[in-house]
Amino acid sequence: MNASTRSIQQTRSSIPSKALLTALMLCFTDAHTTERSLQDQLLLAQTLCAKPNQLPHQLANHRFTERDIVVRGSTIGIEKSFATAEYSTKLEIIDTNGRPRRVVMTTALVTDNTSLPATRLTLGNECELILAHRITYRDNTALYIETLSSSLEPLPHKEWLNPPLPASAGKPDGLKVAMIDSGVNYTLADISNALALDNKGTPIGYDFWDNDDTPYDANPARSQFHVQRHGTRTASLLIKEAPGIALVPYRYPRPDMSRMTQLVEHAAAHSIRIIGMPLGSNRYKDWLAFSDAAAAHPNILFIVSAGNNGRDIDDRAVYPASLEHNNILVVTSSDDYIRPAERTNYGKISVDYLVPAESIMATDYSGAQTLVSGSSYAVSRMTALASRLLALTPDMPIEHLKTRIAALSVKANTSRYVSTGYLGDPLADTSLLQSHIDHSYQPAASSAEHTLRVNLIALDRRWTTDRIDRAISQLGTLYKACGIGLTTMPLIRVTGASYIANLSPGNALTLHRHLQPLLTPQAATIYFANDTDMQVKFDAEAFGIANTENRPWMRNSVWLSENTQDVSIALAHELIHVLVNNGQHSPLANNLMRDQTAPENTQLTPEQCSKSVDAATINGLLTRATR
Repeated sequence: MNASTRSIQQTRSSIPSKALLTALMLCFTDAHTTERSLQDQLLLAQTLCAKPNQLPHQLANHRFTERDIVVRGSTIGIEKSFATAEYSTKLEIIDTNGRPRRVVMTTALVTDNTSLPATRLTLGNECELILAHRITYRDNTALYIETLSSSLEPLPHKEWLNPPLPASAGKPDGLKVAMIDSGVNYTLADISNALALDNKGTPIGYDFWDNDDTPYDANPARSQFHVQRHGTRTASLLIKEAPGIALVPYRYPRPDMSRMTQLVEHAAAHSIRIIGMPLGSNRYKDWLAFSDAAAAHPNILFIVSAGNNGRDIDDRAVYPASLEHNNILVVTSSDDYIRPAERTNYGKISVDYLVPAESIMATDYSGAQTLVSGSSYAVSRMTALASRLLALTPDMPIEHLKTRIAALSVKANTSRYVSTGYLGDPLADTSLLQSHIDHSYQPAASSAEHTLRVNLIALDRRWTTDRIDRAISQLGTLYKACGIGLTTMPLIRVTGASYIANLSPGNALTLHRHLQPLLTPQAATIYFANDTDMQVKFDAEAFGIANTENRPWMRNSVWLSENTQDVSIALAHELIHVLVNNGQHSPLANNLMRDQTAPENTQLTPEQCSKSVDAATINGLLTRATR
């Protein structure tokens, strides 16, 4: 173990009991309120609010500065600061035209040249108290935020910033995988139970922001009183998709990014070989220490976010994504068209993979399930995939691991956005898909002039054989008007991975790879699915040639969710979109191609029939029936 790691280990201390911690906090609250009482602070705030251009006598000996508050090029108020060597007050006056619309006064103690924000009072346009907060500290580390009542008494709920680790936290086995973020809410059971332990049974994670062993999810960079939470969401998705790992959470060292050297050394000392990094910035110098540390540990794979600025980072760099190291993989989030999702960054040199990470379910800081999107969650998904692969062969060299990951991707016209390709289904390597013939159809005598071959795939057991038979029979009846008959292939049921039953481009890619040897070529394929995971959701959806340029594995397919109404009509409607190769609808009454399907919408005009037959014949989906 190197010296920097030893110094970190030596800072660990036994965690006090809850009773002792409560006593310490109560003592600290009394000792570390500000110099003035809360009532005095409120009186001062109201005085400044009522007469913002007059200096109260309490502040006569303070250093004074003033600046405009500018948002998007417009001045919206004034910020006034008053300070001594031990004490400071900042006043933000929003809207100085006439009476203030809002006044916010923040009071801080200055200890060891460090400013510790202690109270924040928000006043309305009548200088009345709207909101009050107070922070409690221990050894200059913020423990929690309290919301105060209108009488300045603390309300019961505390917003934790640094709670003790649960006594039973930890997971004694599993591949150790690290995540560098804003920390995690380790008071949640799912997170607590996944924390990696050292050989003494102590959680390995560390807070390099506060330099302590409680890496709690808190990012007060914008304001100590309005803390952002991020790391719980990214870590929870990692745990969800790689449940066998042991999580090592690191809170990144925003106050001093040179500590990234210590962080990487700490990970290496604990034999961690995969580190997810859903964070970044525009400042190259912030990442110099990390760059050197990453280069010094080529057998650690760092999986890094491309960022969410909506820009090409080949032209406008983001770090650490733009660093050039062989042991860094850079990922961004993709949309359903296999392009960078809205807001996310890309770069055909700097970014390696597009990964579907929009509207993904994760656990929020509060413990609630929430939908998340963006490059950060592409990091979680890629880190989970890499972890599962490495767990199978723990001594695998990083270059071999990268090769295994690349083998699961496809190019899919992505070279304008990323260097390697689209990793459509990060769960696919663990899918144990099975398929079997459920039902074979006997060729039916038909007088139809044209024949449409149809593959049938059932992904959900609620799609019974009888239910599918009825839909296909009624489909044949609806298409008779166009002289189209059906040749139906055997019904194939796929089981083994429940997630695969939902429509998404990634799931469709996995199914395509699995089913390709079993499917009849030059045929339409109908998937009887559970639901849809598409970002824009439809119960039934068609994929022709025109809308699958970047996702050819979905070409000439129709997907039906289990809750689709008027199944046969919806199927006939979507399949016409495939045959004619466009998404146009008809305004005609009772027409099959109205934008909303309904039992009475069954008719097709001769022109619609002609266009369907002509386009589908050119595309090879229809053949002329033999007599």
